[in-house]
Amino acid sequence: SGEDEFVPERGKVENGIYKNSAFGISFSADESWHYFTDSEIAETMGFTAEELLSEDYANVLEEVEMIHDMYCISESGATVNVNYENTGLVYVGIIDEETYVEVASEQLEAQVGGGIGLARNEIGTVEISGKEVPCLFVELELSGTRIYEIIAVKKVENWVGVITCASLWEEELLEIIENISFE
Repeated sequence: SGEDEFVPERGKVENGIYKNSAFGISFSADESWHYFTDSEIAETMGFTAEELLSEDYANVLEEVEMIHDMYCISESGATVNVNYENTGLVYVGIIDEETYVEVASEQLEAQVGGGIGLARNEIGTVEISGKEVPCLFVELELSGTRIYEIIAVKKVENWVGVITCASLWEEELLEIIENISFE
């Protein structure tokens, strides 16, 4: 029923730690990381900050497939972003985390182009908070530069939290993943 339906809440950043209690996802960053402001995140979504932060946020969620909740970048250029996708709007049935990763892998194959090469698109798992979490290991090539990504997912009801870590150095990804936790 509509009244029992899960509606995600915005995450918050305090003292260098992003936390979204509704999804039980957090990321701890030191002073070398910059968290984007609500205005910067809203701009990437095509909303104004006022729309994103309005009391009518639940209505906004009903109209969109994906919410960009957190984005941060380190001095080295590594990034972490957290998006929430309403799988009830996108997919006919409710899917699990493993199926979501499989579909994301297939979509990635179809979407890459325009001078970007896909060197790796591997389904696997990564350990977060002592649990093996379904993920994609991605390696992109653009003008001779390699970009490495780990895309991990956590499902809550019809929503999937998608955590994307990207870096120019593959070794750095595991260090970044160590700063992510799932409750």
